[in-house]
Amino acid sequence: MNKTKFNKESRNLLIGLLLGDGTISKNFVFKIAHAEAQKDYIEWKINQLNQHGIKNNGLKSYIKTRGYNTGGLVYYTQLNIVPFIKVLRRVFYKEKKILGNRKMLSRLSPLEIAIWYMDDGHINIRRSKDGKIHGFYIKISICEPKDEVQIIIDYFREVWDINFYMYHEGKQKDSYSLCCGTKEGLKFIDLVKPFVKQVPCMIHKIQFDLSQRERALYSKNSWSNEERNSHEMHSTIKNNGEDIVSSL
Repeated sequence: MNKTKFNKESRNLLIGLLLGDGTISKNFVFKIAHAEAQKDYIEWKINQLNQHGIKNNGLKSYIKTRGYNTGGLVYYTQLNIVPFIKVLRRVFYKEKKILGNRKMLSRLSPLEIAIWYMDDGHINIRRSKDGKIHGFYIKISICEPKDEVQIIIDYFREVWDINFYMYHEGKQKDSYSLCCGTKEGLKFIDLVKPFVKQVPCMIHKIQFDLSQRERALYSKNSWSNEERNSHEMHSTIKNNGEDIVSSL
């Protein structure tokens, strides 16, 4: 059933959109924009906005005139200003956008986490020296100070039982992002997959192939039926025998 009333779930969706690529200007304009290759993704986001009773100006476009991808087509939408957007601007923006806010993180559902991952995350396939695929990394690029990243790590561990660690990324000395390996990555993909699979241009972020892995993730004797099904379910779809998974 579509939701038309702005409610708690609507506010939580705005938080999730802001964690990733969403921005709120100083005059409280909440904008979401994506490149032409991700048109189906922004259309999906607009559909989510509509289902959650969040008024917007629909799908718009412009040609980028400066910066990265100059001359490229950009699709965007802007949201009607509501009091909660003003609250988010005050909470998230200090000198820059702050992500390590545990109170806000605690409001996220798998939907919002999936949006965050589709915006800022990717999957890196791990290969052995002989070229065989033996695992993957899930990375979410946030480039935040260590203290803030630790808040996010604690959140995922305590709420979702997923163990990330931080790694240095970016030009600043105190700039870190999130990463986890195959075992924790399987749990993370299970969390976000119901939503990521709805967006064709994002499906590559949840695809992988562990058929060449020689070392078991767990002792097979200790696998539950759910773990066995999960392991089998995530086999990557092959395209003419070639592995279609790649890093973003």
